[in-house]
Amino acid sequence: MLKKLLSSSEVGMQGIAELETLLGYAAPFSFKNIEYKVDITLARGLNYYTGAIFEVKTNEPKATFNSSICGGGRYDDLTGIFGLPGMSGVGISFGADRICDVLDELNLFPANVESSLDLLFINFGEDDIPYSLQLLNKVRAAGINAEMYPDAAKMKKQFSYADARKIPFVVMAGSEERAASTLMLKDMKTGDQQKMELNSLIEFIRNRN
Repeated sequence: MLKKLLSSSEVGMQGIAELETLLGYAAPFSFKNIEYKVDITLARGLNYYTGAIFEVKTNEPKATFNSSICGGGRYDDLTGIFGLPGMSGVGISFGADRICDVLDELNLFPANVESSLDLLFINFGEDDIPYSLQLLNKVRAAGINAEMYPDAAKMKKQFSYADARKIPFVVMAGSEERAASTLMLKDMKTGDQQKMELNSLIEFIRNRN
């Protein structure tokens, strides 16, 4: 229909050819619950995009999901304004707020989304940071999600941060632990503390997960 309607337009026929190429590229890819549609009413940044444009919408029928959650398109020579002419590209932006709204309304957030960290290393200050960083790197290398509090704030503030992030365990590696090449692990739920070596801590967290 479009070919017939735009048969006299060189630019129109070029656009149809581009759409056919894109749909041909997409054809081999099979994704569950995803479909591609050509929408000739779609318009985005008419003085910005120079080729195909696209938007992503959820396929849920609810009225609140009518707006797009991602969008973008092709642009030629956009980098020319930054001193790199002749470079074409394709860009996409994600509507973080809309995506979160969809996930929230469909109850798709993982149960552990608020507790993505297994460990928080307490920051005791400059003297103890190098030792804690060594432990932190080894813990991460073992596949355990961990971070160190960014500054040597009061202990109460650091523990409050762990509670707010729902971090289950806190690691304390101060001067005493450093001297003994150990660490102190605190269970934020029960308040129990136990001194252990790094390998024991890694094994403990792995068994828990």
